[in-house]
Amino acid sequence: MNQLKTAKNGYIFISVAFYISGLCCIFSPALMARSGRVMAGVLLIAYGIIKMIGYFSKDLYCLAFQYDLACGILLIALGVIDLCVRSYQGIDLLAGLGILILLDSLLAVQTALDARRFGLSEWKRILFFAVCSGVCGVLILVRGTMLIAGWALLAEGAMRHYIVRCTVRTEPRISERN
Repeated sequence: MNQLKTAKNGYIFISVAFYISGLCCIFSPALMARSGRVMAGVLLIAYGIIKMIGYFSKDLYCLAFQYDLACGILLIALGVIDLCVRSYQGIDLLAGLGILILLDSLLAVQTALDARRFGLSEWKRILFFAVCSGVCGVLILVRGTMLIAGWALLAEGAMRHYIVRCTVRTEPRISERN
């Protein structure tokens, strides 16, 4: 149970980091252009570690973390590469962000469909957040600007926050205790 709480709190922390990064992209794009690569590398590694902790936790529904082992390994590898590679030629940080957000949103669509099979009423909102996040990921790929990246990070944070809030149970609901 402790590992599950760590994963849930970690996802909430990452969501807040996405919110802050998104707001920085929107309101201070020059700052993000200067320090965004280091911030992105650290955030990717942290997100990957949290995903792996989530994957190995004992979640009641097994929805929020079902794809997190492979995603966690990929995120850690990308974060390390991002921090180690100092030659930015041919490496577009915004395109990478767009691909990651698109991938995460597609996996969230699957999570929404699985939540529907479990009978969770929140599945429609999970699907809504996943589609919004996916659209933002595509927009980054089509027209990568810091403003769009900011909105995409806000959407990704909201999607992750909502999914973990709705699908991860660290303690039984009142009706499950009786």
